[in-house]
Amino acid sequence: MPSPSPTISPPPPPENRIDAQLLDRHLNPAARTGLGRLWDGPGTIQLTDVLVPAADGPGEPDVPVRVYRPVEADVLAPVVLFVHGGGFTAGEVEQFDAQCEWYAHSAQAVTVSVGYRLAPQHPYPAALRDVRTVWRWLHDADNDADNDADADGLRRGDVAAELGIDPARSAIVGSSAGAAIAAGLALYLRDHHEPLPALLLLHAPVLDDRHTTPSSHAITDPRTWNRSGSQRSWASYLGPAAAPGADVSPYAAPARASGLAGLPPTFLTSGDLELARDEVLDFASRLTQADVPVELHLYPGATHGFDVVVPEAAISQASRRAQTEALVRALHPAGSAPPR
Repeated sequence: MPSPSPTISPPPPPENRIDAQLLDRHLNPAARTGLGRLWDGPGTIQLTDVLVPAADGPGEPDVPVRVYRPVEADVLAPVVLFVHGGGFTAGEVEQFDAQCEWYAHSAQAVTVSVGYRLAPQHPYPAALRDVRTVWRWLHDADNDADNDADADGLRRGDVAAELGIDPARSAIVGSSAGAAIAAGLALYLRDHHEPLPALLLLHAPVLDDRHTTPSSHAITDPRTWNRSGSQRSWASYLGPAAAPGADVSPYAAPARASGLAGLPPTFLTSGDLELARDEVLDFASRLTQADVPVELHLYPGATHGFDVVVPEAAISQASRRAQTEALVRALHPAGSAPPR
């Protein structure tokens, strides 16, 4: 007589697994404050706001960016293009000053944060076009014969010199929903034979609009990025493309890409209590199978954006340290000046 099947207990509530140093902020969301300083010690970052000229034809707006330059950086420093989070629908560049200042400081790189257009007023591909415009601007890849100066005096043919950057040492960093835009940009650059970054860093990424994985069903707690919020944000971002049966571009939802070969080296970091955990794991596996160099960090007991929401936690410091090391390796290779 066959033995009865074992009874499988349901998984414990997420708060039973959350890292002890993250738990209070999860249980008491009202106690959360804005992003604080993400590093201790000396260091000054110079901020400059620039309006990047539109490059996609009539009707396209200029793109606001904020440039963060460490005062101790090299005369020609590496450059990081930063694409902020906010569920595709929220976020102004000044809200991410702490995150961008930390990337600039830790990687000793000029960091350029893009104020891309937001959904639902501006669905895909507006945000992708904006970050693509800035990427081309940084690489002088869209020079016009008249070489017009922008509103802040930076000439399109001389951007690298004016900003003091070395475009050959560049990274694209995307956080949360910004990681979908960043990965979509990398796919676009690959497909159109445009300059690729030395590193694609995807922080707490969301990559798939379909919500079919176990983790996308498991994370429903409203105190963190959850299933219903994610479904709303993707619908806002995709606009008409979100309709059942519609064709969703992999430049919008990178998990839909049929092939990942030829992408730049990629760093992914996520908590294991994130809605997007499984799509991150799948994306990393597919990158490896496509012979793309991959570094993946999955932090136990960590919820969405833990390393900037609770920066003082040991697990948050470990996450930021891993990101720093990856950026330094990519942007300060042997023979170039290392960060001080």
